[in-house]
Amino acid sequence: MNGAFYRPGTIRPMRPLRRRATTSRVVLGAALAVLLGGGAAAALAAVHRSPRFLVRRVVLTGVPEPHRNEVEALSDPWIGRPLLSVDLDGAIASLSSRPWVARVWARRVVPDTVSIQVEPRAPVALARRGDDLWTVDQDGLWLAAYTGGAGSPRFVVLDPSGAPSPQEGVVRGARLLARLRAEDPELLARISEVEVLSQGFAVVDAPARLKLRLGDDALAPGRAFARWRAFLALAPELTRYGLLPREVDLRFENRIVLKAPATEGPRSET
Repeated sequence: MNGAFYRPGTIRPMRPLRRRATTSRVVLGAALAVLLGGGAAAALAAVHRSPRFLVRRVVLTGVPEPHRNEVEALSDPWIGRPLLSVDLDGAIASLSSRPWVARVWARRVVPDTVSIQVEPRAPVALARRGDDLWTVDQDGLWLAAYTGGAGSPRFVVLDPSGAPSPQEGVVRGARLLARLRAEDPELLARISEVEVLSQGFAVVDAPARLKLRLGDDALAPGRAFARWRAFLALAPELTRYGLLPREVDLRFENRIVLKAPATEGPRSET
């Protein structure tokens, strides 16, 4: 049979057209990204140039008055500069390195303000440092020279001169105050001065007007303070008989040693 035979061909998509469409989308996306990036850059440049976004205020929160000048010396140069160009990370790093700073935060407040918030280390005592008094925190870190003045809080004075080193003395003295604060705040309120010795402490009980000798066991929980309380219970009777000593030794486990007043002879034991 010689009749013509027709076989339809396979219909396939036109690959060149697909490639051209994909290429067009890529080019279009790149162009759009360039336009958007250029727009963002232009907007950022406009913000930098705009007087509306210049720093006009720096708000300081939590900065102790003795340290206000050093924080202002860091932040005052920001006034009049673009808000977005202020180096907050550098300021945070600088302040975090100060011994009196526990933590610090900083943020921009649009349109014209920078806010710095500081959590200072709280002073718990004064310590003798040469001829000056310095505030120290609960870990024995030196914070700042004490300026005093009206309305200043009352601090216990630490004298570390009897310790092997001033730093060791301040750390041990601060630990003693922390132990008292945790176990017996009423006894802590009676102290005016703590002399840190090579072994133990000499504590001035201001209301009783005498010095108490404590051993190193005063740093351990629930030890020397019970003997201190026992002596305070005995003190009224001693006063009634004119036997109140000028120094009391509480370093021994089962006895309290009374150093006789200057007008009397040998010391007695109770």
